[in-house]
Amino acid sequence: MLKVKDGFVLRKIGPQTLAVPIGKRTGDIHGVVALTDSGVLLWEKLVDGAEKGDLVSVLLENYEVDIKTAEKDVDAFIEGLYQQGVMEE
Repeated sequence: MLKVKDGFVLRKIGPQTLAVPIGKRTGDIHGVVALTDSGVLLWEKLVDGAEKGDLVSVLLENYEVDIKTAEKDVDAFIEGLYQQGVMEE
């Protein structure tokens, strides 16, 4: 199960959506996570926990993309979140 850590809120600032750390999380994560529209859809699934297939389905349902591209995009998104330290281990 893939899940983002607790302690973030989504804030829309102009055209940009940001995942902003709050509370104790501000000491762990320095800065914010900028999300694209597709990133927001994936993030919302990851708040409660999701399997990779669930995330791929979200992209397939909302965008005109083939399954290989959706899988590649999900992998890249998840890897980026791990690198930023916002995913649960």
